[in-house]
Amino acid sequence: MKDFAPLIPEEFATVVTARPGGPAWLAALPDLVGDLLGRWELRVDGPSRHGNVGVVIPVRSGGLPLALKVSRPSAEVDNQIAALKAWDERGMVRLVAAEPLRGALLLERLDVDHSLDDTELPAAVDIAATLLRRLTVPAAPAVELPHLSDHVSGRPERWIAEWEELGRPLPRRLLDATIEACLALAPDAGDHLVNHDLHYRNILAGTREPWLAIDPRGVLGDPEFALGPLLWNRFGGRDDMVARFRRCVDVAGLDSGKARGWTMVRAVAYFLWATRVGLTWDPAACREIVDWLADSR
Repeated sequence: MKDFAPLIPEEFATVVTARPGGPAWLAALPDLVGDLLGRWELRVDGPSRHGNVGVVIPVRSGGLPLALKVSRPSAEVDNQIAALKAWDERGMVRLVAAEPLRGALLLERLDVDHSLDDTELPAAVDIAATLLRRLTVPAAPAVELPHLSDHVSGRPERWIAEWEELGRPLPRRLLDATIEACLALAPDAGDHLVNHDLHYRNILAGTREPWLAIDPRGVLGDPEFALGPLLWNRFGGRDDMVARFRRCVDVAGLDSGKARGWTMVRAVAYFLWATRVGLTWDPAACREIVDWLADSR
């Protein structure tokens, strides 16, 4: 049998090996990739890439360029597959085939060397906000995605506990304002499809459409919940963030009040996580965002 181990990037292997259960999954990965290539009649078409949890191999099916993504099976992979099916190519990378129990997705191939992270910021903001608006569609009844009200259930209590454990790194007034916003918005969250991992690196150039989103994390609720990552990624200070917030609200057709509240929820959640794992720049950006939103309500 052909050895497919060279398709696994060394850096990815190092990261996976350090995780619980990682070595066993990594040892089986080359054979899994080989089996998927055979089952889907694919041939490798270039060097592999990787993210934090998956390896992506450029492949061809006949003459059609595709991408084979393989990750450890998880609820996150299941959510991504359900989200891709729900959007059904609307503003989103096309899902060609999937085997969720094996963590495998066969996807339309996009230009991994050309994302909105490399595009001039004003244009990137407009493109991302336009895509956010396009992704805002009512969910079909059979969509298997969690509702936003359930997604944030219990967060205020967890935030308070984390805030205490981390030595109260955020003024209590900001935490209280965010909890108030979460409790007010969650019960009446809508039923639109929402990709809450929409950011500049996750929007790639394509051929079917100029720009398409990848790696969605889906919930059903208010589209304003998707805004946060477009503010703290490529953060350029308060003035830029305020202008960006207003531009995104306008272009994406968002409700300004809900955008403020849900962005506080997203920013505090990310602030606490980023502080826990030792990041520095991201918590500083989120603190600035929450501070402005709390004072400008």
